[in-house]
Amino acid sequence: MPPDWDSDVRLLIKDRVQAIIERYSDVDVDLPTQTFHRLNSGGFIDNTEEFSVPVPGDVFEDTDVFDNLYNGEFGEVASRIYEELPDPPEDDGYSESKRIESIERGLFEFVGIVLNYAGKFQFDEDAFAAAFDEQFEPRFTDREYSRFLLCLKNTTIESDITINLETDIQGSPDYLGPYGVDTLRIRPLDRLEEVGIATHEAPGTGVLEPIETLDAGSPNAALEIVLHRRRPYQEIAREIDNTEITPWVGPDFDVTPTDVYPWQQLTDVIEYIATSVRRCLRLLCPLGTVGFEKGYHVVPGWESYRGIATPVTFELEFECPNEPTGTHLAEDRALEIPRLWSTHRRRIAPDHTKFQNPLARFERMFSRESLEDQLVDCVVGCETTVLKGGSPGGNRYRLGVRTAVLLADHNSPDWSPERIGAFFKTLYEHRNDVVHDDRSLPDAPSDDDRIVIGDTEFLASRFLEHARELYADIIREYLDLVELEDESIQDINKRIDAATLEQGTKIREQLF
Repeated sequence: MPPDWDSDVRLLIKDRVQAIIERYSDVDVDLPTQTFHRLNSGGFIDNTEEFSVPVPGDVFEDTDVFDNLYNGEFGEVASRIYEELPDPPEDDGYSESKRIESIERGLFEFVGIVLNYAGKFQFDEDAFAAAFDEQFEPRFTDREYSRFLLCLKNTTIESDITINLETDIQGSPDYLGPYGVDTLRIRPLDRLEEVGIATHEAPGTGVLEPIETLDAGSPNAALEIVLHRRRPYQEIAREIDNTEITPWVGPDFDVTPTDVYPWQQLTDVIEYIATSVRRCLRLLCPLGTVGFEKGYHVVPGWESYRGIATPVTFELEFECPNEPTGTHLAEDRALEIPRLWSTHRRRIAPDHTKFQNPLARFERMFSRESLEDQLVDCVVGCETTVLKGGSPGGNRYRLGVRTAVLLADHNSPDWSPERIGAFFKTLYEHRNDVVHDDRSLPDAPSDDDRIVIGDTEFLASRFLEHARELYADIIREYLDLVELEDESIQDINKRIDAATLEQGTKIREQLF
C-alpha cells in the first residue's frame, strides 16, 4: 500500500518545494518549451497548427541540476517516506542511505512538476496543490481511476449532447474484482482532448497527413470510459502473473504515478465494453458504419491544469472501415441509445450465448468487402434467430412468414407485412444463387437483372442496406420479446407459428 500522506508530510514537502523554487528563481536560464498541435479547419494535408508553451520544470530532470542546486532540503521527509515503504531486498546491493537519496532525487524532480503546473519560475500555492493531488504518489501504485477516450468513426454528434450509459456491467473479463466502471458516456471531445490527441499522433513534428480519428470541422464523438481500481495495484499484478510490484526494482525512485496497468486485463475490459456499446449503436443506427478507430488513455497533468491539452499516455487500436454514409447523434438518438443499453446491455455483450450468433453475423456485415458475403452473413444470422425451432415448410418459406409476422407493421422502412415477407423470400433466393451457383449480385447501373420486390427494383448495395436495417429490427424485436415474455427464442418462434397457423390460408395467399 502507498504511504499515508498526512498533513504534516504535505506541509513539509510544500515548504521545501517553495524554498528551492524561490532560490532557483534568481538563476538565469533559458526556458525549455514543448510543442503542441491544434486542429484547424484548413486543408487536407496540414490540418493542425503548432504552438509552444514554456515548461520550466523540465530543467529539474537534469542530474547536474540536482547535484549543483540541492542542499538536503528533503532529507527529513525522504527518511519518513522510506520508513513507510516496503523493505527493499536484502541482497540488492544498495545501502539505506542510497535508497533515501533516491527518494530525495524523486522529490527534487517533483519541484519541476510543480513549476510546470505554475508555468513559470515562481511558487504558486494552487499549482502545488494541484500537482500534489494529481501526481504525488509512489511509483509502485497506479492511479485509482483510469480514463479512456474511444473516438467514434463515421459518426458526428451535437455539441451539447452527452449520452450517459448504465455502468452496471457484468461479463467474462474478470475485472469485477480489480476494476469497476465509474463512468460510461458518449459525448463530444473538448478542445483540450483534441489537442492532446493531435499532439500524441505527431509529437514534436509538423503534421504531414490528417489525424484520421478527428474532424477539424465539427464536434468529434467519443466514448468515455472511466475505470475504478478497487484493489491495490500490487494485488492485481500478483494475481495475474505472480509479478511482485515493488518500488525497489532499481536505484532510482519516482514519486509520480507510473500510469502503467495490468496491460492485458485492462485492455480486455476496454475492448469488451467497446464491443457492447458498438453493437448497441449499430442496432439503432444500422445504415451507417459506427465503430471505433483509436482509443486513448488520458491522465491529469500540468497541460490540462494550464488549459493547454489533455495528456495522452498510450493508444489502443480498433478496426473500422471508413464509410461515406455517416451517423449523426442528435436528440432522438440521445434518448434511444440509453434505453436500449439499459435494457439489453448484458444480452448484446460479447459473451452472452443467446444472441451471440445473430449479433456476430450482424457485425460482420459492416466489415465485409463484398456484397455477396454481406448477404450470406445476413441470411445466416437471421436463420439463427428467426428459424430456431422446427415447423413445416422450407427455410425460404419460414423466413418470409416469420419475419412478416414478427415485424408486421412496425419496421424501419415502414413496409407492410406482405412486403417484408417478399423481401426475405427474395433475400433467401439470392443467398442460394450466391452459395450454390457462385453468382454475383447486380450492383452496376448498367445491370438489367436487378433485384425486384413487388414493383420496385434494387441494385444490390441498396438492397443490402435494407437487409441490414431489417436485420437490426429483427434482433431488437427478439431482444424486447425475450425481456418482456421471459421466454427463449424457440418459444417465441413457436408462438409465431401458432398465430400463423390460425390464419394460415389468408397469410399464405397474401405473402406468396
